[in-house]
Amino acid sequence: MNYELVETFAILAKTLNVTKTAEKLFLSQSTVSYRLKALEEELGVILVERDRGFKHIKLTDSGKYFLSIALEWQNINDKIQNFSSSPFKKTVSIGVVDSVNNFLFSGIYQEIFNYHANVQLTIKTLHTDEIYDQIDARIIDIGFALNHIILPQIESVKILDEEMVFVTKCEDFANLKEIGPEELNPNNQIFINWGEEYLTWHNKYIPLNSSPKLITDSALLSFELLDENSWFIAPFSVVNKLSKKFSVHLLPFKEAAPKRTIYMISNKNPLYSNRDAISEFKLLINKYMNAQERWQQEFKKGLLKPGL
Repeated sequence: MNYELVETFAILAKTLNVTKTAEKLFLSQSTVSYRLKALEEELGVILVERDRGFKHIKLTDSGKYFLSIALEWQNINDKIQNFSSSPFKKTVSIGVVDSVNNFLFSGIYQEIFNYHANVQLTIKTLHTDEIYDQIDARIIDIGFALNHIILPQIESVKILDEEMVFVTKCEDFANLKEIGPEELNPNNQIFINWGEEYLTWHNKYIPLNSSPKLITDSALLSFELLDENSWFIAPFSVVNKLSKKFSVHLLPFKEAAPKRTIYMISNKNPLYSNRDAISEFKLLINKYMNAQERWQQEFKKGLLKPGL
C-alpha cells in the first residue's frame, strides 16, 4: 500500500475539508480526491461520506476504524525516517494537555534535554479525549490528562493533586490573606475547566445557573484579559509562572481548596520495543512529581506569609 494514500486520508480525516488537505500537502484538490478513491478501492470499503463537490465530509464507521491504523502508520513512518540519524536513542512519545505541557512539565523537559542524551522525546499537545484515543491505539506511549476514563486497555494513575489559587486585579481583595468561594461574584468569573476533580468543587460552591464573564481553555489568555472586576482560579504551577509577567493579586482559599488532578495514562500492552524507555520515563515523572509536591507546599506557605 502506498503511504501517500494513507497520509492523505489521515489529514483529510482531521480537516474534513479537501481544500485544506490539499493546501497542507501542497497538492491539487483533484489529487486528494484521486488518492482517497484509490485508497478506498484498495481497501474495498468506503471511508468517507461526501456529497457532490465534497462540500460536506464525514467519516464512515470504516473510516473511523481505519483512522487509528493510519495514525499508527504515520507514527511508525516518522520513527523509520528518524532512525538513521539516531539509531541508538530510546524513543518515548507523549501526549499532554496544554496547561500541563506549558506550565508544569517544562522542568522535566529541560532535564531530559540536558542530562538524558540517549532519550528522544516526542511531545504532542492534545485534548484529553485525544490522549486516551492515541494511548489506546498505541500511537503515543504515555499521556497526561485531567480526567480519569475507565477503558479496558488503559492504565490510569493519579500523579499529582495540585492546589489552586484565586487570581484577580481587583484592589478590593488586595489586603485579604485568604478567600472563601462564597465571597466571589460568579458573574465576574473567567471560567477554565481544570478537569473533573475541579469541576466537582466548582459545581458545589459556584451556582450552576451563573453566567461566567468568559469561558476559555487558555490560562495565558485569562491573564491577558483579566480586568479590575474579573477573577479566575488557576493551579499553583500556572500562577507561579504567569504572575511574574502580570501584576495580579493571589489568594489561597480558606478551606476546601479546589484541586486539579493530573493522571498519567499508558497502554497495558505497550509496544515491546518501547517498554524499557516507557518504564524509565515513568520513574523520572514520579521523581519529578514528588519534587513538585514539596515545591507546592513551599509555594503555599509563601502565599500565607503575613503581609502577603
